[in-house]
Amino acid sequence: MIFERKRCVSRFFPIFFAVLSLHAGSVRAEEQGPSLELANAPGFTERYAGNTQVNGQFISGLAYAGKTTSGVFSDLRIGLLRDVAAAPSMLCIRVVTDDGRYWAANMYRANGAFDVPPKVPISTKYAEQLDMYGADSVLMLATLAGNCNEAIGKVYVPGIIGGKSPEPMLVAYVNVSQSKVLASLQAEDKSLVEKGKCRKPTGGPRVTYSHVCEIPVPGSMRGKRVELVVGVKGLTGKATEQRYAVHVE
Repeated sequence: MIFERKRCVSRFFPIFFAVLSLHAGSVRAEEQGPSLELANAPGFTERYAGNTQVNGQFISGLAYAGKTTSGVFSDLRIGLLRDVAAAPSMLCIRVVTDDGRYWAANMYRANGAFDVPPKVPISTKYAEQLDMYGADSVLMLATLAGNCNEAIGKVYVPGIIGGKSPEPMLVAYVNVSQSKVLASLQAEDKSLVEKGKCRKPTGGPRVTYSHVCEIPVPGSMRGKRVELVVGVKGLTGKATEQRYAVHVE
């Protein structure tokens, strides 16, 4: 009889352990939250060079203001919420460090419903090098597009680096030679939503950007499409501007 009890316990224990393991895995999955799917072929595209590279883009990064933390590459997110009935979306997401040494451009698929900002998986081979960069040294630029060669006329989706502040502040990283930079948000009818403030970064221009523009995002505009208007004035006083359609949450 004692022998039979021991056999019963030995049979029950693996089943009990398996149930616990399954539950623990479910908890970990819930804690991680939703994630985008890498849609690149053949795989993750990135480059890390020992010397700096100059980025020629007018807008180098667009994100919500966050906390300055280290190890942010393990928790990059995108400000995109989705309804369960929404069709899958394709995004091109570019990531670059402020010194220009690291660069990545990859396609991702947003599938299913997101009630919180989804994670952007970074399958990097340079984790050790990238761990030294904080949230203020990493730039993201994401567009709703079919490939990473398309940018003109596409909708931009702000990234979330190092956690999102309670009061949303849109941060645009601008790379221009002019000293006077202006930024604002406009509604689809061109009416002014908010004016921003632009400044040169502390310590001087970076390789990938020369100015930082911060624009508040009113609660009434969340979940809508707005236009980010960035204007520059040259030495002659002549102003030029660039317009970007932006989806804000």
